[in-house]
Amino acid sequence: MSFMKRIITSLVLLLVCQYSFGQESFHDHRRNVEVDKTEEPATSGFDKSKIFTGGGINIGYTTTVNGDNSTNNTFNIGAIPEVGYSLSELFDLGIATSINYSSTTNSYYNAKQRNTSYSLGAFARVHPLENFFVQVMPEIDWGTYNTISSGYTTSYKIQSSSFLVGLGYGHRVIGESYFYTLLMLDLAKDKYSPYNYYDPSGTVTPLPVLRGGFNFYPFRKRH
Repeated sequence: MSFMKRIITSLVLLLVCQYSFGQESFHDHRRNVEVDKTEEPATSGFDKSKIFTGGGINIGYTTTVNGDNSTNNTFNIGAIPEVGYSLSELFDLGIATSINYSSTTNSYYNAKQRNTSYSLGAFARVHPLENFFVQVMPEIDWGTYNTISSGYTTSYKIQSSSFLVGLGYGHRVIGESYFYTLLMLDLAKDKYSPYNYYDPSGTVTPLPVLRGGFNFYPFRKRH
């Protein structure tokens, strides 16, 4: 019996010790949480750690057939620096500039079009899913438009507007660097837009614009 009493007594003491340490750990945890809360109060308003910057390049190519069955091949390339702010896990807002070059060749008539343009725009991104986002981007574009036909070159100073809408893919987490891919079309259909092809017959054909980019948060919080 004395042996059993010792075992029971040892178990009781063990349980008491575990309970005491558990209570102490629980209170220590609560104190640490309260200290963390006092050291890192919830922020509201503007937070510079949510500023992101970066940019990328866009590439577009399309082939169109005219009414006379001649074929136009159009190539577009551009560079886009951008800066923005993550309003929430769902929304980003920002501004971007770009330089674009497009070239269209009609091999049948030996005619060419060259367009070098610059743009300034604003964008909004919505992230409804973890890896996908929708982007809307109005722009104002200006530059030089050249036509080359039968050995003659004609140059124009142009100004246009565009309204790019597209679907993107990229795992964006606020505070972390990430890459993204974006496919867009210009819905404004301005004939001088660098994202459209304007046929002499008056038809405006949007060019699919494939954009690859990189963003990072330069003021992200260090842990």
